[in-house]
Amino acid sequence: MTALAEPPDDVLADYLAEEVRNDSRQCRRLLDIIRALRRGSHSCWLAEGEAWHVNLTKGRAVIESEFAVPGRARELTLGEFEELVQSWLRFLETPR
Repeated sequence: MTALAEPPDDVLADYLAEEVRNDSRQCRRLLDIIRALRRGSHSCWLAEGEAWHVNLTKGRAVIESEFAVPGRARELTLGEFEELVQSWLRFLETPR
C-alpha cells in the first residue's frame, strides 16, 4: 500500500504505508492506546517499529524514522494523530 503527501506530511504518509500498512488491527490497537492515554491509564507509550517509532503522551504524538535522515520526524497533537489513524482505518475498511 502506498500513501503520498507533500512535506512535512510525507512523514505521516510514509509511517502509515511502511509501518501500519494495511493492518486494521494495528489501527485499532493504536486507537485503544490513545484512549488509555486520555483516561490516564498510561502516561506515555513508545512503539519502536521496523522503520519508524512513535512516542505518544497525553498531549502529543511524535513520529520519527528509525533509519536515515536526521530530523525526519513529525509532531502532532494526540487528537491529530487519532484523526490520522481513524482516517487510515476508514480507508482500509472501504471496499474497493
